[in-house]
Amino acid sequence: MLGRLSSALARRSRTSQLRFGPPTASLSPSFSSVPQPLTPGPVSPSARPRGAFRPRPRLAAAASQSSRTYPSPLHRPIPGPMASTANKSNDPSSLSNISEIRVTHSDFELDVNLDKKVIEGYVKLDAVCEVDAPTRLLLDTRDLTIHAVEALPRGSGGQGGQQAAVDAAAAKAVPLPFRFEEPHKVLGSALVVDLPAPGGSSGSSPLGPLTRGSVLSIGVRFTTSPSSSAVQFLAPAQTHGGTHPYLFTQCQAIHARSLVPCQDSPGAKMSYTAVVRVPQPLTALMSAVPREQHPGEGAGLPHLSDVQPPYPTNVFSFVQKVPIPPYLLALAVGELAGVDVGPRTRVWSEPGMVAAGAHEFADTAKFLEAGEAIAGEYVWGRYDLLLLPPSFPYGGMENPCLTFVTPTLLAGDRSLTNVVAHEIAHSWTGNLVTNASWEHFWLNEGFTVFLERKILGRLHGAPTFGFHAAQGAVKLAAEVERLGADNPYTRLVPDLSGGVDPDDVFSSIPYEKGFYFLYYLQELVGGPAAFDPFLAAYISAHRHATLTSDQFRKFFEAYFKDVPASRSVDWDTWFFAPGMPPVTNSYDTSLAQQAYDLAMRWHTCDVMGIGSDGPPGASPADVSGWSSEQMVAFLDKLGQFRAPQPMHSRVTKKLAEMYGIYESNNAEIRFSFFKLAIPAEDDSALPAAAAMLRNQGRMKFLRPLYRALHRSRGGRALAEETFAAAGPSYHPIARKMVAADLGLPEPVVAAV
Repeated sequence: MLGRLSSALARRSRTSQLRFGPPTASLSPSFSSVPQPLTPGPVSPSARPRGAFRPRPRLAAAASQSSRTYPSPLHRPIPGPMASTANKSNDPSSLSNISEIRVTHSDFELDVNLDKKVIEGYVKLDAVCEVDAPTRLLLDTRDLTIHAVEALPRGSGGQGGQQAAVDAAAAKAVPLPFRFEEPHKVLGSALVVDLPAPGGSSGSSPLGPLTRGSVLSIGVRFTTSPSSSAVQFLAPAQTHGGTHPYLFTQCQAIHARSLVPCQDSPGAKMSYTAVVRVPQPLTALMSAVPREQHPGEGAGLPHLSDVQPPYPTNVFSFVQKVPIPPYLLALAVGELAGVDVGPRTRVWSEPGMVAAGAHEFADTAKFLEAGEAIAGEYVWGRYDLLLLPPSFPYGGMENPCLTFVTPTLLAGDRSLTNVVAHEIAHSWTGNLVTNASWEHFWLNEGFTVFLERKILGRLHGAPTFGFHAAQGAVKLAAEVERLGADNPYTRLVPDLSGGVDPDDVFSSIPYEKGFYFLYYLQELVGGPAAFDPFLAAYISAHRHATLTSDQFRKFFEAYFKDVPASRSVDWDTWFFAPGMPPVTNSYDTSLAQQAYDLAMRWHTCDVMGIGSDGPPGASPADVSGWSSEQMVAFLDKLGQFRAPQPMHSRVTKKLAEMYGIYESNNAEIRFSFFKLAIPAEDDSALPAAAAMLRNQGRMKFLRPLYRALHRSRGGRALAEETFAAAGPSYHPIARKMVAADLGLPEPVVAAV
């Protein structure tokens, strides 16, 4: 599974050189009608099953850097620096027409029906014309029913929030014709709204004459589907408290279109307000700043229904003044309690988990302050955390003002909170400065890993930065080995044209190869003293904007125009060559070396995989005083050594017993051990591995463990049996990806 690192990593030294070569082979109220003039008759696209990812044919491995050539589609024309570049022609993951009309603000009314597993909604979209006389507005949708579309008169636009929505409801609105384009199995269906021309049959358009720079407002009433890929509804039994249902959303990468009609592209940044009605005693939270909460009686969602649900409700309102891409829309509804852990931070969770979350994330304020010292002002106001139920499919999600985190971070000793540092770093790189499309995802994640490690280094010292950088290099080598060195999706800038689902190519490549590239650039131009000011300038120059890899290149070259070394960067190779990076980085591995040395001892005690009692003199004292991160480094390094030849199960059993693996509360330690034990055909590890698959839904753990079990002699049936039982409780994204990994149909989710 793992690629090779230089033998230098097997020697103790303060600074080791990471050398990469070609990887070796082997290894619920009912909805009433809404006020006129909305036109009746809901419309939804025809059924559109989403096809499984089909890998492209692999490219031939390049013989040398100088002989590499890259497909021309990757060199699409790119607008000038600091311009928003995602539109219908150069964001292959969106069907919207951002190049003609761009939504800049949305006002949402959302009525959550937990019984029917749907959300009834109305959105007022304020948009700016990018061209003269546009004839239609295209919005991304998937699995949405559209009830009506209307043109709102001039003067109802802007960012007035709930009162503006009430005023707009009373103003004269004109129904607009709409239809769906042919559905795409991945991208959904474009909702086509035909815009009236001035001086038409009615004599005038409610939108007025549309010229470049004109602002128009469109209202859309819609209902989500119970099968929405953005929303997971949990039954009470799936929650910690066991009493109330729960809902949370996950819109990255292209799932916002199954929550609301929108321009679902990272380049379509918008501010928003929202009014959300939920059953009492539940609480609603969003990726925005809360404004007020009050009982639902008489409160209003003026475009949805004047009839109150047959149970008491609460209404919550929110405002997000900073423009965000649609993938950062987030909503959670459940029995929630909050504990303040800093002047800007509250930890939210179910009442029975909130104390543990507050303890685990008590250092959040320190991460925020360190981030501001490096990257500049934190512009989002609040930085709250929501500790979600176990089915949340990611470690964290950087929703502005409300980061979502997995309960697998609750180690009890704050040893896994580097995930919070990563999500905080997204407040600048990703949320404030955003990739223009998913082909440039490394601009989000590579920069965020870089800033995350800068934050950790600032708080804990330079060796900590080096430790995490070295660990990242191990992960990068493993990922390239797994995917294949000639796989086009190991490029830093992959080609996603043709309707490729960004979820299907998700990996650690943009994270770790992106970080590797940025560290290379830093050392090339003079180290942190030169690069840290560049990082701050880059964020300042592109705040609130989106950009492409080529725009980053131009900014870098302009900033370092007087540094001769900056002109030696082989940009095409870095951006478009598959496989490992073309250069070697050197990191401070002083904190990792002890772990690497122990890994070598365990490796050499069973080189042939025929079994032993462990290394001579091995004892629990080997890891006494180690951090959990060092323990993970030891296990991951050992996994790299054992890629060509798995260990004997006798050795993995001895290792687990000696170092208390099964007694650890740290999910990362258990996960790294299972990746050793399952290929070793260690049957004693299978029950615990299956329990990990049943008890949480984080894809970082699910996908590698299922793949390992499915490949093993003793675990294949267990993998299929476990997925059949646990799969229905996973998030829709996780369920889809695991099914594809195993080559199985998705398990049926029973109606609750």
